[in-house]
Amino acid sequence: MDTALIDAKFHTEKAWDLYTRERNLTAVVSDWQTGTAPDGRPTLTAEIVGPGAAHALSRFAAEYHLVIGEDGQRPQYDIDTPGRTVVVWRTGGVWVQLWHPDETANQPVVEPVVVGRQRLMSRASGRLPFTRRKTSEPAA
Repeated sequence: MDTALIDAKFHTEKAWDLYTRERNLTAVVSDWQTGTAPDGRPTLTAEIVGPGAAHALSRFAAEYHLVIGEDGQRPQYDIDTPGRTVVVWRTGGVWVQLWHPDETANQPVVEPVVVGRQRLMSRASGRLPFTRRKTSEPAA
């Protein structure tokens, strides 16, 4: 791995660790893979795994307060890969991608089951007394 890849990986792992630790998020960066982007630049790709991976990645992309890309570039969503949510930016000439599988792509479609119509009586809130009472008045 060349120096630019090592620096990008180190910087990304530190940024992710700092961000998730400050917000008590438990998702982590998995193993890194290297490749080449269509523009000929090297790429680093890693999946975000663990509880709340989708939530952590979206918050990282939207809220991370330090600039991690070149020329003040913020992480951006890349929708080119079906079934994945990808956040991408370039740093030190390296494209960095963090991703997780789309939650809706892996979820089976569940049809709601309607058992029957039930009439439920409730009150406006738990603090208010249930004041509606059935009274019988003598017929005149």
